[in-house]
Amino acid sequence: MNENKPRYQIIIDYYTAQISSAELKPGDKLPTGPEIAEQFGVSAITVTHAMRQLEASGLIKRIKKAGTFVTEQPEQAGTRANTAAAAASADHASPPSPLAVPVISLVMPFSETVGYEIFRGVEEECAKQGMYVTFHNSKYDDSVERSIIQKLTKDRVSGIIVYPVSSYKNIDVFSSLTIEGIPFALIDRNIEGLDAPLVISNNIEAGYNLASHLLKLGHTRIAFVCQSWKEAVSVSDRYKGYCNALIEAGIPPKPEWLINIDEIRSVTEYKELLSESAQSNEPMLSRLLAIDPAPTAAVVVNDYTATRLLKAALQAGVAVPEQLSITGFDNLSFTEHLEVPLTTIEQDFYSIGREAAKLVLAPEGGLDSNRNKLVLSTKLITRQSTSEPPSIS
Repeated sequence: MNENKPRYQIIIDYYTAQISSAELKPGDKLPTGPEIAEQFGVSAITVTHAMRQLEASGLIKRIKKAGTFVTEQPEQAGTRANTAAAAASADHASPPSPLAVPVISLVMPFSETVGYEIFRGVEEECAKQGMYVTFHNSKYDDSVERSIIQKLTKDRVSGIIVYPVSSYKNIDVFSSLTIEGIPFALIDRNIEGLDAPLVISNNIEAGYNLASHLLKLGHTRIAFVCQSWKEAVSVSDRYKGYCNALIEAGIPPKPEWLINIDEIRSVTEYKELLSESAQSNEPMLSRLLAIDPAPTAAVVVNDYTATRLLKAALQAGVAVPEQLSITGFDNLSFTEHLEVPLTTIEQDFYSIGREAAKLVLAPEGGLDSNRNKLVLSTKLITRQSTSEPPSIS
């Protein structure tokens, strides 16, 4: 019988029966989360999901730093517990809860227009479970992200999916979601120091494939261009893949080939950089052209940054791809319509959104404590922005 039930429902049924039969009495303390996880062979997030439903039914009460306790009288518990169990069984994926609204909230650092495929994946998966989706734009601002998540926590939404602004900020806010027992999942980048459900593209492989594509064309001086190398682990993973490809080809990556605009910290340095290359007012291009000898190709961290570099190069009279090959990352819709259509990496945004929604709606379904990350494959899209290097390099 149990094999057809979600694992969190088995936990709910077990403690419902324990309370109904008075084997657990008012004031009795339940085992700890790790102990329950070990007993039932499930992940910590599955236990959290079950405890939330039991607490919503009024059968238990979780007290910070103290533990989880039975709150109902056995006679009352029998009636209320059976009601809660019947309601939960009717809809395994999202049992009704008076404390949580049937909403999954998606928080991304850009508009829903840019993130449409992610939103579509989340929305279609949630619709199967009768859940609504709200969208929130953190605008690449960690303070805005913090405010949004804190408000959603107070609103007691049923779950949260976040595309974090950074891998190194707001760990306290994300940790609070775990402490409060609110199901959540991360997309594109993790939070360093936090073991949370994550759906991400294979960034190391993608960075490797971009660099390999340029190497096969004959390039031997390839830059890696980003706004902030320390912005997120996904960025450093792309750089790692790029380095792996160069090393495999017998080419040591040079420090000056890593063009990290965040390193331009002062106005003086910015002006000095521009004076080194009067052709451009774009610091990424200026720094690239200032390298001697200059790279003939650039692996750029995303499509927006690649587009800036491409347009700056064309305005400065640097032919793309004849003098400089450029690649992007994301395959946003506009990239095939640029002055020079962009070679890039296609991420499966729809699947990223769908899989993240699955983790939040049924956290026991895909991951466990030993495997807390889902990595999706990417695809190289070759267009006109890359070609063989100049004959004289």
